[in-house]
Amino acid sequence: MRKGVLCVGTITVDYAKTIDHLPALESLVMIDEISRSTGGAGFNLAFDLKLLDPSLPVEAIGPIGEDSDGQYVITETNRYGIDFSHRQEIVGFLTATTDALTLSSNGKRTFLFHNGACNELDLSIIDLNESTAKILHIGSPGLHARADAFDENGDSQWVKLLRRAKALGIETNAEMVQLDAKTLQKLYLPCLPYLDMLIINESEAGALVGIETKIESADSDVDWDALEGIGRKLIKAGVLQVVVIHSPAGALAVTSDGKIVRQGSVKVPMSAIKGTTGAGDAFASGFIYGFHQGWPLEESLKLGVATAAQNIQSVSTSEGIKPFLETLAQAELYGYRE
Repeated sequence: MRKGVLCVGTITVDYAKTIDHLPALESLVMIDEISRSTGGAGFNLAFDLKLLDPSLPVEAIGPIGEDSDGQYVITETNRYGIDFSHRQEIVGFLTATTDALTLSSNGKRTFLFHNGACNELDLSIIDLNESTAKILHIGSPGLHARADAFDENGDSQWVKLLRRAKALGIETNAEMVQLDAKTLQKLYLPCLPYLDMLIINESEAGALVGIETKIESADSDVDWDALEGIGRKLIKAGVLQVVVIHSPAGALAVTSDGKIVRQGSVKVPMSAIKGTTGAGDAFASGFIYGFHQGWPLEESLKLGVATAAQNIQSVSTSEGIKPFLETLAQAELYGYRE
């Protein structure tokens, strides 16, 4: 019987830096706080899942360079108990890095990304027969030149990896990174018929169907009916089981059999919020954990927003997340938005 999650894709080392304002050209900005952590949509989920449940088998495959950041990634996977034995070490390239600049006043973020070894990720050499995972998670098409390229049949390596997974009975999920709408549609729409789940934010979901949407804050007014419409369009475009759209205000799920579930976000006090880097990955980890365990959709969504709430109370990408029972208990103390 298959069990656990295999995470494939982007690996970075994140340097989270808290600043009081964005710099103008030729000016100096003081960094108030700095931390280092692993990152990347192909990788954050692995760490988040192990924090939610250390007993869950988690594997990760992705590219690193032969440098100190690459060694740091290996050390961290060992520390958390993630199987990283099938990593791709790319000679002559640096491990990808991200400077995540967070404004101390409102938690808004700007990213400076060097993709380094990510350009050389080769999905064609991944043998899924070697994995016993129940779920394959990919992230993020658009940051990997080799894997993003299309062959003579019009298939990217991502599509072919997902197709192989479905042939083996592995359930699949994808996360996205914020790129222009045309690029997202080109890369992701062909993947949809091979995805059991698509867990993305409201801007990414809208971009896939040509509808511009943005929810600025947790207390913004939300047109839930419009988000449901976007979810239905994505189901119609091919997603096999469920589309989950998350935002600062909450999340909703639209299933292939027409079920709709909404869940408000956790009312974390503003004074407790340290940063939002990795919040989307944290949400996805909570939902996927519930999905893996066979929980009702409502409970999986609740763990998703609760895990995101844990994330934003820490400046690091993953370290603030607690075991799932503790995560849910804290969310209940804060309460949920309507």
